Parts: sequence; C-alpha cells; structure tokens
Amino acid sequence: MKCELCHNHDAETAIHLERDGEDCELYVCNDCARQQRSSRQQHRPHTTHTVQITGTISGGDGGEAPPIVQAIMNAFEGMVSDLEKASGEAARAAAEPPRYEFLDLDRVNSQYRIGSALHLEGLHLIGELDAVKRGMNALELKLDGIVADGINDAGHVYRLGYVGEGNRDRARRVLKELIEQERNARVRLYEELPRIFGDSICRALAILQNCRLVSPGELFDLLSPLRLAIYEDLLEGLSLKDLDRMVKRIDLTSSEDRLAPIERDRIDAERADDVNRRFEHVVLTENAEGRFL
Repeated sequence: MKCELCHNHDAETAIHLERDGEDCELYVCNDCARQQRSSRQQHRPHTTHTVQITGTISGGDGGEAPPIVQAIMNAFEGMVSDLEKASGEAARAAAEPPRYEFLDLDRVNSQYRIGSALHLEGLHLIGELDAVKRGMNALELKLDGIVADGINDAGHVYRLGYVGEGNRDRARRVLKELIEQERNARVRLYEELPRIFGDSICRALAILQNCRLVSPGELFDLLSPLRLAIYEDLLEGLSLKDLDRMVKRIDLTSSEDRLAPIERDRIDAERADDVNRRFEHVVLTENAEGRFL
C-alpha cells in the first residue's frame, strides 16, 4: 500500500488528520508522518501563562492550564483548596519568609539527577520550566536552583523544597509527576524538536571548543544539555562518566568572585584552555548528524 499523502513511498504508519471537520486515519510513510508532526508543532500555541490560585491553575485568558502544570496538579487532586488559608495565616506568611525543607533525592534515577539535585534541562529546553515554577509556588513548594558566577539556575538543577512537615507527602507526589514530565520533555526534544535540541548541543560544543575565558558557573551550564545528548547516544569522545567527573570538580560557590579581576581572568583563561583541549575531539555521532545537520 502506498503512502496516502505523497503516493511515492510505501505506507509505514498511521496518523490522524482533520479534514473538512472530520478526523481521518491515513496510512503514510515515515517522512510524511514526521512532516505532519512538524506542522502540528509549528501551529501549536506557545505556553505563556499566568498562575491564578482559585482551586486550579489557568492561563491569563481563563483557559485550561498548561499540560505540564495540570499534570502536577492532578498528582494531589482535591488538595489545592487547602491553600486558601485564613487571612491571619496569609498575613503571617507574608511577614515571615517561609522556611523550606528539602526532599532527599538520592533515590531518584540518576538519569534525572545531578548529584543530589533534579536535572530538568528537558523542561527548560521545551519552554515549560517557568510554568512548572509557578505551579510549585501555588502549592507552597519550591524548585531551588543554583546561582553561580552571575548565572541563575545554572545547569537547571534543583532541590525540591516544601514548607512544614505536613507538606512532605505532597512534595513526594509532585516529585514523581515532575520526573515523569521531564522524561516526556526529553522525548519531545528528540522526536519533535530536534532543531531546538540540536542547537543546545551544538552551541555548547562550539563554546567549549573555542572559548577563551569560562567561569565555573558557565561551564556547569554548558555541560547540562550535553548530558542529555550522551543519554541519547548523540556524542562521540565524551562518556557519561567523564562528564559527571567534570561536573563534580566544578566549584559553584562563586568563591572566585573574591579575587582581583586580573587573577580571576587568569584562572578563567586556564580553565578555558583545559576545556578546549578536552572537547577538541568531541563530535556528533552519525545518528546526531542525521537529525541535526
């Protein structure tokens, strides 16, 4: 059977298209299926939303919540109403900054963790991370990122904080959903958004191979998308073990800020030279070339 769209290649898969207001199932080749996915992605509205705490989280126009936020909300359906506190409690919360405790993340699959923090690079690259943060704030939870050398949320790694012992179970339920949404984000990057994924990888490689100065915070941030690339077998010359070893050696305390500018530049230059040599022969795999080049 030939593809029902191009009529040139054999049909390999089935897709659904809307024609004259009706849903039609067509049997098409893989190339046509990818083109249809790409077309849907181009016409998909961007997820820029405002959080409103009224028992749900909705867009600024009163529409439905973004899927990522709605998924997190569903993890504890029926509990959002607990956030509508008495006015006295709200006033006290405003006067006193919340004291967050943080979940132990050591048991999280290492694919979604760097050290003892969640690695949410996928959600960042597909543009959903801000919506997730707003949802967390509405639930009295917090994604606590790293600020290093002037870079906010360096590497897009986070601790998950909660206020009060009673909210620990809520945080655990949200953590499970958050990991699932990060997994989905990485699948979307690879299958639906290869240009975005490829740009983040190639841009990081280009800087690491050619930079003349690099701070610890910037280096950590550049290694973040490469970690996703390694899991998808998109890089040659750099193993996960090598990358994680580099990450562990990075000092993210911004301690070098105390040095004189000329000394700081000297250290950044030496670090850049080391990085240039290390990444000189790191290249895209044949699989990555087929998707990104």
